[in-house]
Amino acid sequence: MLDGRRILVTGAARGIGLAVAVAARKAGAAVVLADIDAAALAAAGEQTGLPVVVMDIANAGSVTAGVGETVERLGGLDGLVNNAAMLDEGNAATVNERRFAEVLSVNLTSILRVSQAALPHLEGSGAIVNTLSTQAMFGQRNSAAYATAKGGGLNLTRAMAVDFAPRGIRVNAVAPGFIDTRMAVMADGTHEHETQWFRDVYLAYGKIPLQRPGTPEDCTGAFVFLLSAAAAYITGQCIAVDGGLTATY
Repeated sequence: MLDGRRILVTGAARGIGLAVAVAARKAGAAVVLADIDAAALAAAGEQTGLPVVVMDIANAGSVTAGVGETVERLGGLDGLVNNAAMLDEGNAATVNERRFAEVLSVNLTSILRVSQAALPHLEGSGAIVNTLSTQAMFGQRNSAAYATAKGGGLNLTRAMAVDFAPRGIRVNAVAPGFIDTRMAVMADGTHEHETQWFRDVYLAYGKIPLQRPGTPEDCTGAFVFLLSAAAAYITGQCIAVDGGLTATY
């Protein structure tokens, strides 16, 4: 599905980003992994045989350099996956403005920052896919900054789709639900999917109709599809990969 496509994936040292990069390569794409964690990124590059670029998506200079290095390595750019993010458990009553701004810079503004840097290279038939979350659609306790960023990312995806369309660039998003990545580990070290409330509410009582959390690999099909020519007339959309979570109430 992705033969000849050249794709940059951010936040690709582990989790969904790494799974998407591997799936894109299997679909025929040339892929570069980008991440701020140099050690984990090097390990991912060694594991997959894919080239890597250290990039801090919260730093404009690092982004410009990272995109430039990617284009030089691949000889161009056809696709971008804005996957890098940080988790935050701040309550709306107590989260301070500095932390709120930091989370928005990493989880929301970075989408625009990296996309603008990649824009000249994507013109003609490029595709951008933003990793959001089902928290883009719902409120959740102790998630004020994170949910705000992901909700903003949903409308930024739509705005970018409209503004980039004249340049021949499609922009879509994927909103994973409860996926087994390091973000499922809460601040106290407890794995969210192993808590009794998760097993009761989401699994036993069917808040997730498929009755299991997802894996990074469960998410990859949506990304590959949106990056491919099979989605040539799709832009400004968001696919929830959530086991049916958003179909319930």
